[in-house]
Amino acid sequence: MSQRFHSKQDRVEEEQLRSLTKLFERRGISVRRENLSRGPAFRVKSGDCLLTGLKYVFVDRRLPREQQISVLVDYLVDYDFSLEKEELSSLAKSTRDLLSSRQELQA
Repeated sequence: MSQRFHSKQDRVEEEQLRSLTKLFERRGISVRRENLSRGPAFRVKSGDCLLTGLKYVFVDRRLPREQQISVLVDYLVDYDFSLEKEELSSLAKSTRDLLSSRQELQA
C-alpha cells in the first residue's frame, strides 16, 4: 500500500518518523502509530506502556507529523538513549536540532 504525500515536507517528515521508529526498535521498543481512541468520557494521548514484557510507544496518528516526531524525540531524551554517530546522521537536521534542544532542557 503506497502513501500519497501532498508535499516534499510530508515525505521528509514521514521518513524521519521511520528513522526514529528504527532507533526505538533497535533498543527493543516497538513504536505503534495508531488512531488512538477518543470519546466523551476519555481521551487517550500518545504514551508508552509495557505489555506482556514488551515495551511500546504509542503515537496518535492523527497528530500532525511534526508533533509525532516531537513525541518520539521526547522519548529519546526520556529513555536517555545514547545514539551512535551514524544514527544521529540518519536524522534530519531539524530532528537533530530538536533532540539537542530537548537534551539541553533536561540537563
